[in-house]
Amino acid sequence: MNAIWQRKTTGGVEYFEFSPTPRLLLAFFTRSGGVSRGDYESLNTSFDVGDDERDVEENFARVRRSLLLPTIVTVRQTHSDTVLQVADEQTPIENVEGDACCTDRSALGLGLRVADCLPVYIYAADSSCIGIAHCGWRGTATRIAEKTARQMSHLFSVPLPDLRFAFGPCVCSDCYDVGDDVYQEFTRNFPQPGKFFSPIRQTATRTVGLHAELSPRYRLDIVAANRWLLTETGMSEAASISLCTLENESLFYSARRSRTTGRNLAVIALR
Repeated sequence: MNAIWQRKTTGGVEYFEFSPTPRLLLAFFTRSGGVSRGDYESLNTSFDVGDDERDVEENFARVRRSLLLPTIVTVRQTHSDTVLQVADEQTPIENVEGDACCTDRSALGLGLRVADCLPVYIYAADSSCIGIAHCGWRGTATRIAEKTARQMSHLFSVPLPDLRFAFGPCVCSDCYDVGDDVYQEFTRNFPQPGKFFSPIRQTATRTVGLHAELSPRYRLDIVAANRWLLTETGMSEAASISLCTLENESLFYSARRSRTTGRNLAVIALR
């Protein structure tokens, strides 16, 4: 099977695919090959950004056909640390809130929508279970990828060192400008958050009494933070995609680049 991510086009739909074993399928879709128009052109997979629902439904149908999957389960993402176990195509459903899923069921895809946040794929080395986590800065600060791995280990009786992880595209550290509020959130759950933040020139101001002070700004390396979280558990990294969603406009949607835009789809499945 594929030892690396491969760029593929099926029926006009373009995506990256990684199949570390015959049973495992990891995919990350570009914005090409769908029917959405205007700001959402063309393979938008979110119903919550203002796009025509019929276009989004057709985009999902094209995604399923390209992967030969009858079902891809998605949930309503809220930047939480909620991890949901998926037993079948009915649970959870679209209006259930959560930001990570896991399952041991075959022919059932787990999907996340992202537009700069990091999708973290997790799977057992023996292909017995899979999971996926939506890691923006809030999810990363609450260690949702680690929580997903630990829940998979508990639910499916897989030791953490027997789990593998891979990263999809996200906003890179050179483009991820955050404020001191984000840094402070990381101090709650990361023993040394400073190694994931690089100070940048302070341009924004805040008023303290009668005085204006510079507000600290940082570059956040969200990939490094999640890599540290998962390797600390004893897990090993498989192949990852090192592409920035903000810098690659022709390939990916980016919420930091465009205020109104679509969402890319990350999928993991057991075949």
